[in-house]
Amino acid sequence: MKLVVLKGGEESVPLTQCARAGPHSTRAPGAVALSGDGLRWVLVNVSPSVAMQLSTDARLLRHPGLPDAAVRTVVLTDAQVDHVTGLLSLRDGAPIHLYATPAVFEELTHALPVLPLLEHYCGVQWHVIPVAGESREAVFHIEGQPTLEFTAVATDGPLPRHAAQPASAEVGETIALAVRDLVTGQRFFCARSLAAAGFEAVAWMQQADCLLLGDDRVDGWPAGTDPGAAAIGMLAQLDRVGARRKVLMAMPEWDAGAGRPAGDLARHGVELAADRMEINL
Repeated sequence: MKLVVLKGGEESVPLTQCARAGPHSTRAPGAVALSGDGLRWVLVNVSPSVAMQLSTDARLLRHPGLPDAAVRTVVLTDAQVDHVTGLLSLRDGAPIHLYATPAVFEELTHALPVLPLLEHYCGVQWHVIPVAGESREAVFHIEGQPTLEFTAVATDGPLPRHAAQPASAEVGETIALAVRDLVTGQRFFCARSLAAAGFEAVAWMQQADCLLLGDDRVDGWPAGTDPGAAAIGMLAQLDRVGARRKVLMAMPEWDAGAGRPAGDLARHGVELAADRMEINL
């Protein structure tokens, strides 16, 4: 299994600018592309900058098939704006094969009507991830990836601001994703954050060969949170996770007084993801 981290190329907003802009800043957290054979690819989430990167970044040519227009399979972990509006940039061409939970499809049909718009262009083939109601975990497979087994795990991540019922999150509004290579047995796990993972996701983390954590500051820290203390607590939690590789999509938001460098992450065995970073499992 091969993974390529996509942050949107040179168009990405610098993380330092995002941090200074406060909780209502626009972020481009990017996506990860994964493949069982290095030829056919699946995108996990897609921001507008990532969609642009796929068609303009010649450096991706080293991964056959990735910068090709045929990369039209997407798994969504939630309906956050930064994760789904890149679908509109893929509107020209063949239908998009979209894997998502019923709750996410509901959001993208009504509260943020991306899917009705796409029906006027390329169209969408919906592949349901059956995480809903009492079903908090589901195994599924993706066409063209016969050696990969996917498992969606319900998490308690924050709802998008446009959610139809922001006060009552449904099971499946946010998921973490586990991927197992059926040939090598290697396991990849990605989640929005440790804080929102929940018991089921933590159990999967312990089995992972590679753990990728997103950035739960898209909508800002909760009121009264000390960012430095939260970052230190996150690293302490990661120390207890048995994954062989631990990768963060964004630098923890240390308090201004501490000013801890990226070297602190290395001391905890944690890597900071870079654009086009390759992970081979």
